[in-house]
Amino acid sequence: MDYLDLYLMHWPVSTSSKGFAIELNNWNFINTWEEMQKVPSHKVHNIGVSNFGIANLQRLLHHPSCKVVPAVNQIELHPYWPSWRILKYCKNHGIHCTAYSCLGSTGSPLFDNPVVLELSQSKGKSPQQILIMWGIQRDTSVVPKTVTPVRIKENSELDGWGLSNHEMDLLNGCTIRFKSCNGMWLRGKIFFEDGD
Repeated sequence: MDYLDLYLMHWPVSTSSKGFAIELNNWNFINTWEEMQKVPSHKVHNIGVSNFGIANLQRLLHHPSCKVVPAVNQIELHPYWPSWRILKYCKNHGIHCTAYSCLGSTGSPLFDNPVVLELSQSKGKSPQQILIMWGIQRDTSVVPKTVTPVRIKENSELDGWGLSNHEMDLLNGCTIRFKSCNGMWLRGKIFFEDGD
């Protein structure tokens, strides 16, 4: 390839190539961001972060070496982990949010949610399509994961329909909280209580 559209820092933790549980002593995500900013823009059009909560975004943005605001923060987002505060913070700072695990991940309790199932039936769409549309209508991009060709095709069939404000409110009203990626296997705390 001649260039990348987007280059992301995966975690706000510096880990060793010998294992995720081994954190580097003299390196942190600020150092990584300093190096990412040096990549020529004709080689990488945008740089961004992933799994950054508000505390780490503030730490990055307020550091004197931060000359480029991340274009994207890729975070877990779905009705059981809506992350309203992070979304608002990112929007206020010009950072686009991309939703990973937008379907709640494998074995997600979202597929048993009565609202999701009712909307799926009434609209003639799969539960996955309902969840993807919810993410898109929140002004986030979504990256659903599947390896099944039929589902890949179905997940992209989003033209010509949408969710009403009332339907969005129903999904936004979910009170169950579930996070598929908790980062417990990393050293150091990276997720804080800013999910709602």
